[in-house]
Amino acid sequence: MSTQRFSTGKYFHWQDTTYEVKRLLPEGKLQIEKVLTADVMIVDISTLVEALFDGDLRFTVDGQDDHTRVKERYMTLTDYPEHLVAVARYRLQVIQPLLELKVEERTRAAVVQRAREIRSTRCTDENNGLHASVSAASIYRWIRDYTHSGNDLRALIPATRARGGKGTSRLGDEVEAIVESAIRDRYYVREAVTIDDVVHEIAVRLEEENRSRPAHEKLDMPSRRTIARRINSMDMRSRFEAKHGKRAAKRAFSQYGDSEYSEIPLERVEIDHTLVDLIVIDDQDNLPLGRLTLTYCLDIATRYPLGYYMGFEPPSYLTVMECLHHAIRPKGNVQDKYNTENVWVAYGIPSMLVVDNGKEFIGQDLQDACLLLGIVLQQTPVKTPHFKAGVERLFGTLNTMLFHTLPGTTFSNPNRRGDYNSAKQACVYLSEIDRIMNIFVVDIYAQRYHDGLEGIPARRWDETMRSGFSPRVPHDAEEMSVLLGRVTYRTIQHYGIRFQSLRYNSSKLAALRTRLKGERVKIKYHPADLSRLHVYDPFDMYYIEVPALDQDYTQGLSLWKHRIIRRAAREESESVDLAALGRAKRKIQEIVEAGRSRKRSRTRSRIARWDTAGKPTRDLAEESSPQDQDGEDIASLEALSVQLAELALPDLSTTGEASNDGWEITYDLPRSRRDLTVTDNGKEKHDETD
Repeated sequence: MSTQRFSTGKYFHWQDTTYEVKRLLPEGKLQIEKVLTADVMIVDISTLVEALFDGDLRFTVDGQDDHTRVKERYMTLTDYPEHLVAVARYRLQVIQPLLELKVEERTRAAVVQRAREIRSTRCTDENNGLHASVSAASIYRWIRDYTHSGNDLRALIPATRARGGKGTSRLGDEVEAIVESAIRDRYYVREAVTIDDVVHEIAVRLEEENRSRPAHEKLDMPSRRTIARRINSMDMRSRFEAKHGKRAAKRAFSQYGDSEYSEIPLERVEIDHTLVDLIVIDDQDNLPLGRLTLTYCLDIATRYPLGYYMGFEPPSYLTVMECLHHAIRPKGNVQDKYNTENVWVAYGIPSMLVVDNGKEFIGQDLQDACLLLGIVLQQTPVKTPHFKAGVERLFGTLNTMLFHTLPGTTFSNPNRRGDYNSAKQACVYLSEIDRIMNIFVVDIYAQRYHDGLEGIPARRWDETMRSGFSPRVPHDAEEMSVLLGRVTYRTIQHYGIRFQSLRYNSSKLAALRTRLKGERVKIKYHPADLSRLHVYDPFDMYYIEVPALDQDYTQGLSLWKHRIIRRAAREESESVDLAALGRAKRKIQEIVEAGRSRKRSRTRSRIARWDTAGKPTRDLAEESSPQDQDGEDIASLEALSVQLAELALPDLSTTGEASNDGWEITYDLPRSRRDLTVTDNGKEKHDETD
């Protein structure tokens, strides 16, 4: 159960006491009752939400913790057998048209009609094994399980663990491998293939395998029905794509159309990236750093900005994840932190997240996280920005009303910029840009009249909250971090887990290592913070938090920054150890400090990315303040430049997990006093701007 609401009848544990929500009151208040003493009290929803994200509150089932669900709620789709996930996706496809109806329109006649429609497809679909289980009672049960779980796809996965082995493959590993390979090779082709064709192919392969086996080790032939079930349980889209092609599969399974105005907050949320039309300057030496990347979420129903991420990281899964974190969490501290006049009121888990075709939006990690959080991930067609016109228009508003009005703007049109020197005119510090952004969003954009909305975003959000609307929130804050993490696999050793030349260990890993018997285990990690991992226990079905042994080195360390340090450490010693990493980190930091005097914007933006280490600008405002620096010593700078030239690193953008979802890992910090730039006519020239 990934998402919850503070609605009538919900139970939660808070302040060492279990409460039940009795009534929804106006002005965002709740009447709650202590389960043991029946004492009644009235609290603000915002107070409970803050307690939830602080880890002081958790939802319960009927007033008691359901320990099975507590463990299973951390399972991701890749933790379940593939054929069970395929069944869950099929069930969601069956009930989707009914979920789109209002509750009063979801009559028994509509449910019975839907069951008939599904069963009627058996006449035209040769792979009809899943259709046979569809009935009105099944559809009612699937709708109940899915809606009660907060639109969590895991609620539709068959509970095979409670069936005494039913639904689990009874075939041996050798037979299972032969069946799977035969289906992939014989069935997944464009030509017409029947189930009997696959059965015959499996029989031939088993016969060939049994020729080299003694009589007591020969493999048995599975039944035709078993093979048919195995084919039907595979992903419907991949089967359709194998028969009809990628383009036809996209038309058949993608759901998109003209953008519609939603009436309920969080019903439709749009997200996108842009490069900010403003050059910011360094707090330490007052030199221009370059342009920031802005990732933004907008609620379409109220036009209230939901959350954002701003930093020097390129568009990637990291920027999407950080933006979603900020969007889902409450932001009640903006008045104290940024001195705004109003509160940033929007928060919660979206029902639908509209994305474009950027590779950071179409990765499997984001798709699975959205499914488990009950978020429908809607992908727009290629080159159709009008399908998410809300967030595109917001970027235009941010430029015209904010960034284009500040010194150092680059404008959107080079003709408008003329001879305006953006880098020379820049005077907005990196530490100040987040305060400017929050004041604009909370006190200007959210408080002004919106023509398309025909109202004021802040008032529209407040009206829906007063009318009883309650945003969906995670079951707890830790689960959200796990679900939005990146995935990789490692083997648990006696010393713990080795990941990116770092060691992670916990006392809980010893028992898991014994049970796994050398098998690889799935881990989840946050690319912006390598100080901890989450290791999946497939036996008890929950994630174990495992800290890094060297917390001083890994605290706040990003994957991009660590790879630079590790590659530099290899240049100094044949084996990478913590001491070598520490020496390399200190050496690179010295080079970065020396390179601050460079005025080339590309170089300085990479230095800023090194300093921020993947942190949003809002986390940096309290860490730095504007200050002047004296000029660097030229001789010292030359010496460090020579050292850095000796540590020149190759392009790492195609290695391992770092290449996924748009990660760019290159070592292009300042290498010498002479950097190549390109002139307008395409010829190279040397830039000596020390």
